[in-house]
Amino acid sequence: MRLAVFIKATTLHKDFGGLETQNKTLCEGLAGLGHRVVVFTPARELTKASEEESGVSYRFIPCTYRMLLASVDPANWYTRSYATFLQEHHKEAFDVVVSQSSAGIGVIKRKKSLGVKIVGIAHGTIGGEIQTVLNSGTGLPYLVKHIPALAYGAVNFFGRQRDYIHGCDKIAAVSTAVKASLTNETYCDQAKVTVIHNGLDPTAVPQKDWAAKPDKEPIKIMYTGRIEESKGLKELVLACQGIPGIFLNIIGDGPILEDLKRLSRDLKMSQKTLFYGRLPHKKVLELYACCDLFVLPTKRLEGLPMTLVEASFAGLPVIATDIGGNKDVVENGINGILIKDGRMETITKAITDLLANRASMPQMGMNGKIKADKYFTLNKMLSDYEKLCTF
Repeated sequence: MRLAVFIKATTLHKDFGGLETQNKTLCEGLAGLGHRVVVFTPARELTKASEEESGVSYRFIPCTYRMLLASVDPANWYTRSYATFLQEHHKEAFDVVVSQSSAGIGVIKRKKSLGVKIVGIAHGTIGGEIQTVLNSGTGLPYLVKHIPALAYGAVNFFGRQRDYIHGCDKIAAVSTAVKASLTNETYCDQAKVTVIHNGLDPTAVPQKDWAAKPDKEPIKIMYTGRIEESKGLKELVLACQGIPGIFLNIIGDGPILEDLKRLSRDLKMSQKTLFYGRLPHKKVLELYACCDLFVLPTKRLEGLPMTLVEASFAGLPVIATDIGGNKDVVENGINGILIKDGRMETITKAITDLLANRASMPQMGMNGKIKADKYFTLNKMLSDYEKLCTF
């Protein structure tokens, strides 16, 4: 198949995250199976027009990226992405268009005239983003500060999200929670939406050697990801303050990193907390095996956090908020603990309960690895997408 993939940014741009990493894994995996993949993305800070990497072709499109009046702005992504796609499509027709979230809206809105099949990949929903804003703070000043974000979300909720979902022929949702939210918010047919979990190459994640862990050595807790308010990291630091016999490792960068470091110093936790900053992904994967427990106390309605999948492949038990797609990875009491909220007291209790039954942690980690091998491998993900795109 010849596939056109639309996405708002890539791993070739700066400040990329999990969605961009998933897209790279998917596109390179499909290219490795013999499919021809062309990625269309805004140029942003890049000055080149195209690039080839690991069998995937990239087209960087100079454009603005604003939603308001997008269809009447000739320089907007909506118009420019369609024009660039049309040039490529006329040279050699694409079999399927893949839209990462609503990035392919310019083509989706013109689907009938093009006669192309379109598959969308949903990593979350607008309703989930709105709920995340509401979950992440309280009080009138907080709400006033976030009025623009809430207004933008409301416009998208009734506009672009529904255009995108109803314009695609098929939708892949990255978790059962995303599928449920999509069908509730857009009233689309449930049969149109297939859950396809993001996958990893298991051999890329080093394994935790529990036999080499001394019984009296401190339990090393790990978090990796964006350092922002919605991830519940202040609550995690506060929770760890009063728990003896632990060491907290925080990996990543973001807007509250300095605040978090200051909080750690104020709590006199500098001897039991290490901030790594942003690290190459390969180094992050290596660090899982050096730790004993992964904690994600997020307030976000996450689609499917790949950090939970990575930790499971490494053989670590996981503590995560029972929100969004987390329960697709974490089974309470089997491979970790699902907590009802991200309050400090709730996190403290979960960590303390697990430490009180420290002997169960290796088996929990093994249970997570078994589940990851069954549901979250790269080969399974690629096979599922091949089936979805063949119609």
